[in-house]
Amino acid sequence: MSKAIARDETSSVGFGETLLEIEGLTKHFTQGGGLLSAFFETETVKAVDDVTFDIAKGETVGLVGESGCGKSTLARTILRLLEPTDGAVLFKGRNLAEIDGEELRSMRKDMQMIFQDPQSSLDPRMKVGPIVEEPMKAHGLYEGEREKRARMLLEKVGLDPQHYNRYPHQFSGGQRQRVNLARALAVNPDFIVCDEPTSALDASIQAQVLNTMRDLQEEFGLTYLFISHDLSVIRHISDRVAVMYLGQLVELAETDELFENPQHPYTDALLQSIPVPDPRARGQRGVLEGDVPSPIDPPSGCRFRTRCPKLIAPDEYDMTEDEWEEVRRFMRAVERKTFETDGEASLRAEFFPDGTPGGEPGRIVETSIDEVLEDEWDAAAERLVESFAEESICAKELPVYDVESEVGTGRHLAACHLHRDDGGQTAD
Repeated sequence: MSKAIARDETSSVGFGETLLEIEGLTKHFTQGGGLLSAFFETETVKAVDDVTFDIAKGETVGLVGESGCGKSTLARTILRLLEPTDGAVLFKGRNLAEIDGEELRSMRKDMQMIFQDPQSSLDPRMKVGPIVEEPMKAHGLYEGEREKRARMLLEKVGLDPQHYNRYPHQFSGGQRQRVNLARALAVNPDFIVCDEPTSALDASIQAQVLNTMRDLQEEFGLTYLFISHDLSVIRHISDRVAVMYLGQLVELAETDELFENPQHPYTDALLQSIPVPDPRARGQRGVLEGDVPSPIDPPSGCRFRTRCPKLIAPDEYDMTEDEWEEVRRFMRAVERKTFETDGEASLRAEFFPDGTPGGEPGRIVETSIDEVLEDEWDAAAERLVESFAEESICAKELPVYDVESEVGTGRHLAACHLHRDDGGQTAD
């Protein structure tokens, strides 16, 4: 059972049986190994950490997040291209993490992958016909009919079957990705992982490839895990969307529900960052604060809390919402040294125009102001973080909440403590 996003048995509305179950999947990498590892301390990169969700047969689940959040590592671990550190991947009821050898090889024909770069994923020395036939040969399928099937698949993905004898360099980027799609379909799989398959394509070509993929899904009964950082693409093709941040899922809901009713500040920030194709539109697009923390030492509790604009104030401090917003803004600015001190008056005018809070919070802030004015930024930052950020529930507990859907009919899971007092239930 995932601590971040729990088992979701009811969200695949309108779809059949569960095809893929991912339970607490974890993938850590060790840095500093080798001959000298006995003499130097090794570090563990927590690329994927305790991820759980299901995919139903015939469904498309979109997986979105910033670059480096672990999307591609998760995909490769699901397919056993990377060995999982912990957890289970159940495909048609069989745990892929427990099988090996010929049994795993046999099951892999039912699981295929389309890679991001259509150029580097095709052998430039092979013609596209033999490229499409290669998976059939590897699994001993369709002997005597491989060329016929390859030509049929080329036509299915929108290419001229007469191009069977052409080389990859003779095709455009969109056409090469269609060749990749034909190759993935060659062994008649049930499940395809699409790792940013349209990111290298022009927008008009993206739409054509996506529409082809949807048509093929209906015709062949395919199930997709579609990875992208482009939310417009995700919305176009997905039935449900999973949002990933620093190795964990932070939100999971039906597509319309997630886009119209986001329940995690990270999801909301991603949606605000989508460009609006209207020169008359005014207003500043949302910008996430700070940098993504290191996956070697991720934050405790909610991993997004170090950048969250809605960090919850510690329960033991009595502050108004406005006071807490000023303290939080000051703390983040001191952490990141995003302002220049031009005397005490200007500092107070910028961050505390109505005065600092009373009681213990005020005492902490006043001491930190003195430290900043004395150019002791690190001491001030440490004091503020330990007193406020580390004492927040966001730092102390890993959030898991089942929130009410407003647009969709399926389950909506959000890993954010903002839902602790609004009727959201801890998922189990």
